[in-house]
Amino acid sequence: MAADSQWLSPSQSRDALCIAFTWRKHVDEVAALLPDIEAVLAPFGQRPHWGKMSSLDGAAIEGLYPRLGEFRDLVQRHDPVGKFRGPFLERIAGL
Repeated sequence: MAADSQWLSPSQSRDALCIAFTWRKHVDEVAALLPDIEAVLAPFGQRPHWGKMSSLDGAAIEGLYPRLGEFRDLVQRHDPVGKFRGPFLERIAGL
């Protein structure tokens, strides 16, 4: 994917290679494999896709997305009571 300037894009500020897998609803098996896959990809600064499964926590995500703090500020400004937030954003973005 070509580099772009989108705050939460996996290719924000850099070209990126996208690797996609089809799991066919094997959620538990995929969840068990994710830490190993992510560990192998970690030296390359992988950024998980926001719509896909990931075992990374908020601290790991924070280091991978340089503008996550700005996104967090934007969300807090426009959604101060958390109407459009859920467990995923709470876990990943600390919202």
